[in-house]
Amino acid sequence: MKRNHALSEKLPLLSMLLSIAATSLVCALAASFSSSELVQYLLISAAGILCMLAQKWWFAPAFKGVFRAEVPLREIGLLCVPFLIQLLLSWLLNVMDHGLFFRATALSVVMALSAGFGEEAMFRGLAVPIGMRYLRGRNRILITALVTSVVFALSHLGNAKGGNVIGIVQAVATIGSGLLYAAVFLRTGSIMVTVAMHFLIDWMYFVTNPALQNGEMANMGVTAAVIISCIVDLSMSAVGLWLIRPAVREKIEAVWQNKWDLADSDDGTDIGVRQYQPKH
Repeated sequence: MKRNHALSEKLPLLSMLLSIAATSLVCALAASFSSSELVQYLLISAAGILCMLAQKWWFAPAFKGVFRAEVPLREIGLLCVPFLIQLLLSWLLNVMDHGLFFRATALSVVMALSAGFGEEAMFRGLAVPIGMRYLRGRNRILITALVTSVVFALSHLGNAKGGNVIGIVQAVATIGSGLLYAAVFLRTGSIMVTVAMHFLIDWMYFVTNPALQNGEMANMGVTAAVIISCIVDLSMSAVGLWLIRPAVREKIEAVWQNKWDLADSDDGTDIGVRQYQPKH
């Protein structure tokens, strides 16, 4: 069956934004089927996975999906080094403010899972592949990373309820993590890498920061550690931009050329994935 991809072809940026909105709506609707918080977070995770599988089906046979990595495990490990440094620094800064606090619960695990599968599906899992097929021009990698990261940061403005200034600062700083996640996804082709990263850092915060209750700020004061933590998160912007610098964009294009097998696409067109042919 031939499917209509006209919106993605003609208005790729709008298609990216609609994919974010649609996935967010599906996840919210999934959570509404239960009154149990634990079950709600599990449903959000499941909905995120189903949305990414649905996208693979919708663009089949041209699209191979977002789960399989297109680079060796060693390269994935190297790409994750900045994140591991961020994770360690964030934990040490938590220790500065709260000591060796640790409160692991089943709820903290499923909340982190929903951040991993749910938020990665919402902000990167569907939007990045659309950008990497349908956006045109030599800056499409940068545009894809920036658009998804800015929307990701805007979604965290909910932390600024009641005029919480530090919540606003943290939401802005989230753009750093968003750029890092987008860059790693672009470099590897696997959403599972960023799902693991997102899960780990959120779970670390949930179990080591008593100021967070059910994932939301309950009593967040402005301390030196909080300010430094925001700076660390924002600094990931530079790391993310470096990971998608012009010198490596041919490699990124090759990753997404493998993801999008245009020779088998339903329309037979060359939308832009083959704009950059690797030099031999």
